[in-house]
Amino acid sequence: MPGVSSRTGKRVAALAADEIQVLAEALAAAPATAAGVHEARKSIRRLRSLLSLVRPALGKSDVQPVDAALKVLAKGLSALRDGQVVLDTAHDCARHAASADEAASWDALAPLLAHQQEHRVADALADDPGFMQRQAQAHRQAERLRALPWHRLRADDLRHGLARSLRRQQRTQEIALASGDLDDLHDLRRKSRRLRMQLNALKRLRVSMHGVAVASRDIAGLVDQLGALQDLALLQRSLTALEPAPQVRAWPVATRRRMVRPSPIHPLA
Repeated sequence: MPGVSSRTGKRVAALAADEIQVLAEALAAAPATAAGVHEARKSIRRLRSLLSLVRPALGKSDVQPVDAALKVLAKGLSALRDGQVVLDTAHDCARHAASADEAASWDALAPLLAHQQEHRVADALADDPGFMQRQAQAHRQAERLRALPWHRLRADDLRHGLARSLRRQQRTQEIALASGDLDDLHDLRRKSRRLRMQLNALKRLRVSMHGVAVASRDIAGLVDQLGALQDLALLQRSLTALEPAPQVRAWPVATRRRMVRPSPIHPLA
């Protein structure tokens, strides 16, 4: 890649190039499969977490346009991904129903939720057939990534970036646990997930984390717990927007019981 001279810079540039390729391939598959949308959003998150690590070293003016474009791309996929999460969570609730009546209620709701999702997919494809515009955007960002001044990057820059992310996660965790607000918990999930992705990136890059004490397993557990809460919140929102089918009588009660079930959160120490 042009201008890459440092060993760390070469490795990070190669990782970013691999990730943007994964994104382009996921977008090509996305119109035909929900997994494509899911993988595309994960790839964007990994890329943005990597850019967050290197932004101070490479320069905000160079990195910010790429990050902003990726953020817009992710936002354009969020409704599709959220809709699939709602479907998956509803199926999970049906599998773990406390009674046959509750399971029947979830089974009756499944076609309504699926119909919602079909409309979302149809609207997205009508606006961007084959996701060609999104794929073109991914290729434009690949060119921008190649042009970044990776030669400036050193291993210490990555360690400093990780330490910054850990401090942000800790501040967000304090706020979320004090308030219990869903938006604050969602923000905590985003910060924790980014920290986990950055840790994984440093491991792939073989960069030691001198003095940055945080366990990947603890972060993964926290992200999973917060994710389960968010999935239920998305399901509740979708159910609220539905006109209940005549044959579905018990679902509001079953849903409320499922929503208030205790789910202890284990914060990072």
